[in-house]
Amino acid sequence: MILIGPNYRAIAIGPIIAKVMENVILKLCQDKLCSDDLQFGFKQGLGCTNAVFLCRSTIDHFTHRGSNVYVATLDIKKAFDTVNHYKLFVLLLRACVPLCVVAILVDWYSKLYVTVKWNGCFSN
Repeated sequence: MILIGPNYRAIAIGPIIAKVMENVILKLCQDKLCSDDLQFGFKQGLGCTNAVFLCRSTIDHFTHRGSNVYVATLDIKKAFDTVNHYKLFVLLLRACVPLCVVAILVDWYSKLYVTVKWNGCFSN
């Protein structure tokens, strides 16, 4: 369920069983679920500060050597909502995540829904 707080930011309330299940799946499959060292989001001990530091260090490196630096940014904050879950599940199978784990995830994600609470009313 997603609730909108008084400062208009979304607040996600996930059931405890979901957190337990995520941790069990991660422990079972962590050797198959690798990510790039340059990914900073959704990793323990890393975040936006690390990404900003790396970007700033790279810019400083080249500017101190007399180079021009051109930067392009991409805002993908809505990307999570548009993930093709079928492709994600296929990629998990290709990464040798056990079929039973992928089947649990398929079942779990097929039953998810989101509700927004605003002024005491819930959305469809």
